[in-house]
Amino acid sequence: MKRKDAAPLSSILDAFLESLRIPHVAFLVALRKRWPEISGPLVSRNATPLSLRNGVLTVVVRNHAWAQELRMSMSTMIGRIRETVGERIPVSDIRFTVGSLDSAGEAEVPSREEPPFPAGPDPEGLSAVADPETRESLRALHRRSRGK
Repeated sequence: MKRKDAAPLSSILDAFLESLRIPHVAFLVALRKRWPEISGPLVSRNATPLSLRNGVLTVVVRNHAWAQELRMSMSTMIGRIRETVGERIPVSDIRFTVGSLDSAGEAEVPSREEPPFPAGPDPEGLSAVADPETRESLRALHRRSRGK
C-alpha cells in the first residue's frame, strides 16, 4: 500500500540533515557517491574525499605523487565538483593528504565491535533509507558529528 503523501527520502534528506545542523553531510555523501564521475576512474582509485569543513575538502590520496598531481589540477576539480554536486555547500579549497584509502572508506562504515546503531528509537529517521550503504554512511557521519 502506497501513501499518497509519501515523498522520496532524497527530496527531504537535505532538510532533515539541516535540522540536525549537519547539512554538509548530505553534500559529502553526494560527493562520495559521484566521486568517480567528478574525478575520473583513475583518480577515484587513488584518491577519495574524506571530510569537508569550512569550505575545505580534504581528500586522501595514495601517495605524494598523487597529491602533487592533484594539487596542480585543483581548480579544475573544484569546478567539476560545483558542476556535478552543486554549490549549496561551497568548496573553496581542496587539501590533499597522503593516507590509506582503505581507512578512509572505513571511516564511514561502523566497525564490527560497534553496534550498527544505538538501541531504542531511530531519532535520525534513517531506517527509512533504502540503500544500506547510504544509510550506514549517514549514521556513521551523524555519530562522528555527535562526538561518539
